[in-house]
Amino acid sequence: MINRLIALVLLIMLSPFFISVAFLLFIAQGRPILYYQKRVGHNFTTFNLFKYRTMNIDDKGPLITVENDFRITKIGKYLRKFKIDEFPQILNIILGDLNFVGPRPEVEKYVNKNDFKFLKKVKPGLTDFSSILFSREDIVLKKLDGLNSYESVLQIKLDLINYYLKVKSLPVDVKIILLTIFKLITPRLVNNIIKKEIFLNEPALFSKISKIGL
Repeated sequence: MINRLIALVLLIMLSPFFISVAFLLFIAQGRPILYYQKRVGHNFTTFNLFKYRTMNIDDKGPLITVENDFRITKIGKYLRKFKIDEFPQILNIILGDLNFVGPRPEVEKYVNKNDFKFLKKVKPGLTDFSSILFSREDIVLKKLDGLNSYESVLQIKLDLINYYLKVKSLPVDVKIILLTIFKLITPRLVNNIIKKEIFLNEPALFSKISKIGL
């Protein structure tokens, strides 16, 4: 309930910004302004995850994007770079689909009830350790083997989610929110802070992260 109340207050406070971005998108690329994609949530129920639209509406392609994906619009590149395209997910928090902090929801194609059994206990979130480290997942995938590498990357993300669930607490959640904000300003420093913590607590996971260049 507290997540939904805070999200509602933020939506009201930031409404001029949301409206300005929507107007800019309407001028630059027309309708629709919002895009939604089916994701798997708590208890394996599906919901529509909202984003500002950053791709051409006529182009069909894979569910995952890589760096310089031809489908991304010019203005969409900037929205994605600064994570502004994710802002409409405050609506998902208000609707009860997400918490502010929790495992990022995945598309149905990649979800199985064994690896994602944590969804029985926790609600997905707007951010966590995994989403911070993989904030430019498109670049990571391009460095590896494009979309063919996504399932390998997903396993590391699942390890990061399980690590978060081990240390989950209110102070940790507050830290994750702060790190998410500062990631926009000092991405390398934030990544190093998280990696140092993981190195001290989960050396094997740190090794996996290092091998893919995070």
